[in-house]
Amino acid sequence: MDTKKVMIFSIIGFVLSLFIFVGTLYYVKSSSKDVKDIKTYNYDAGEFSTNMGDLRHYFKGNLVIETTDKKAIEKLTEKNVIVRDTVLKVIISQDPNQMTTNEGMDKIEKELISKLSKVLNIQSIRNIYFTNYIVQ
Repeated sequence: MDTKKVMIFSIIGFVLSLFIFVGTLYYVKSSSKDVKDIKTYNYDAGEFSTNMGDLRHYFKGNLVIETTDKKAIEKLTEKNVIVRDTVLKVIISQDPNQMTTNEGMDKIEKELISKLSKVLNIQSIRNIYFTNYIVQ
């Protein structure tokens, strides 16, 4: 092959790579904007206080459930007893030492989302927030 053909193929390859890069960048940027526009609703589950599994530790705190479905708020309100029972069961089963770490709280939040979603048949629960809590 002569140098002209090599140069032409190099330019074509560079231009195609540039188009692929720009297209991928555009796709990633546009999809991240969609995520930011999701409307969420909060359900204040109230205050919880309970002894923990080993009976020497005590938990007291407030919990807020975030969902993307407004109808889920109605269901959470209607099934408040089940919500409170599920939350208490999860908290009672926790290791008090882990509840004082970020990793431990993240694990509890994920477990609560999983259990509440399953028990209430609500797939739109997005997050759990502890607005305040204390473990003694």
